[in-house]
Amino acid sequence: MKRRTLLCLLLLLSLAGSTGGVWAQERWRDLPPDERRQMRQQMREHWQQERELRREDGHRRWGDVPPEDRRRMREEIREQRGWLQERGGREGRGGRRD
Repeated sequence: MKRRTLLCLLLLLSLAGSTGGVWAQERWRDLPPDERRQMRQQMREHWQQERELRREDGHRRWGDVPPEDRRRMREEIREQRGWLQERGGREGRGGRRD
């Protein structure tokens, strides 16, 4: 009995979640064209700022690593790849197992 009640509850929750998404889509369409354009522009600006921040952070993090540490990390990665190939593992990224 409890199991059946739980399944019914989960079914109702999943249906409610799917209707919430549809309702949000309908609200978007109810906005006047000018407001939609403005919101799209704000979203583009926000995404562009996020991309720029990620790009800057990535360069800074790698740039902070001293050259000898970078060299050591590259050598460790090469050793790991060699060890995997000896075991019959994949050959590098996205390699095939035949």
